[in-house]
Amino acid sequence: MRVIQRKQRPSNRTSATAFALVLLTGALGGGCADDETSSPVEQGGTGGGGNGGDAFVVATRVWDDTATNSYFHVVSSLEAGTPVDPTQALEIPGSARLFAFEGQGWFGIGDGQSPTISHYTLGNGDALVKGDAISLQPFGVQDLWQTNYIISPTKAYHPDRAGEQIVVWNPTTMEVEGTIPLPDTHRDGHLAVYGYGSVLRGKTLLFSVGWFDWQTTDTIVPETGLVVIDTETDTLVRFDVDDRCAGITQSVETASGDAYFVSSALAGASYHVERLETEPCALRVLKDADAFDPDFALSLGELAGGAIVGDPIPAGRDSLFLRVFEESLATIDEETKTFQITSQPAWRWWRWDTATNEAKEIPDLAPSPANVSFFEVDGRVFTIDEKNGSTESTLIELTAEGGPKLGLTAPGYLHGLAKVR
Repeated sequence: MRVIQRKQRPSNRTSATAFALVLLTGALGGGCADDETSSPVEQGGTGGGGNGGDAFVVATRVWDDTATNSYFHVVSSLEAGTPVDPTQALEIPGSARLFAFEGQGWFGIGDGQSPTISHYTLGNGDALVKGDAISLQPFGVQDLWQTNYIISPTKAYHPDRAGEQIVVWNPTTMEVEGTIPLPDTHRDGHLAVYGYGSVLRGKTLLFSVGWFDWQTTDTIVPETGLVVIDTETDTLVRFDVDDRCAGITQSVETASGDAYFVSSALAGASYHVERLETEPCALRVLKDADAFDPDFALSLGELAGGAIVGDPIPAGRDSLFLRVFEESLATIDEETKTFQITSQPAWRWWRWDTATNEAKEIPDLAPSPANVSFFEVDGRVFTIDEKNGSTESTLIELTAEGGPKLGLTAPGYLHGLAKVR
């Protein structure tokens, strides 16, 4: 299971500005870590079909002007009409996060108020049972990021952007094994945003770095970094910088084995309002390589008739879903921030076939904000249709046979999804 959350929710949603700041900070709040390693306690479930059959965890979030609460539901299906009852869910204060390593039988929850990760299992009646926990606070981590790079059942990397490091931890023993400093990823005045996804080539891990400043200048550094790590020795092999493309936060590996690193919609918005000179584009790492292909730098505007394009999502085989900006659907003035452009429902859905280099609009999907979450679960790719005010979310299976298909509906903002049995 891979979960990509391009937007994070503030502890209280009083303005669009607060919403967008959390988009990049992924803030969870401070406080002391709580290592709850006592005996597991059953904490309720939504009824995932007893102790047999498929079981999925659906993570939602609800907030008002004073507080944010996260809910973790166990369901037996992702189909439309599946009941999702908040009164039967595990409730955790704050912006807690769902972590799951599909195919490895492991899932856990990142605490909403401290940098603590707890292992969970399914108990009787598919109740969520809490096990061992680890705190990343002693290693300088202030806030959890929603991404873990999965190396093996006994090794995961947690990217700590603010600390400019990788925390190496063992999901099996629930122990932190060390850190990998990344001082070269520092850029004054900008936050180093490590990739929402990574590419594992044998023992070598690759992930991108983009640099964003949304607080003062609303700018993006006009280059992209590529971190190359030896996962056997947990050491940095190389840090490359490429000035052909900027604002990349996501990579997608296709069936060919090639990996595409594509500009974010934020980069496209910044280019559109002339705060970034680098046009939205895509870089590539070939299947047998560990560096950007020097002969490939594709202008995304060429795929969509000159429109602004960004935010790639896996579409199966050699294809990617892309978000294409339609200016006539947006409201922009001189004071408009880039996050205010990506949060408007002015981004259409397109599919790009990297094998043929053809891109076409998907008419079955209405325009929506660019910064949507997506989830890769059980060989399928999902996104959400988020209602006004995030009071309700409906899953959309993007890779369904015959075209996009609506799935279950959950109260609140659906931010996590995993198959756990």
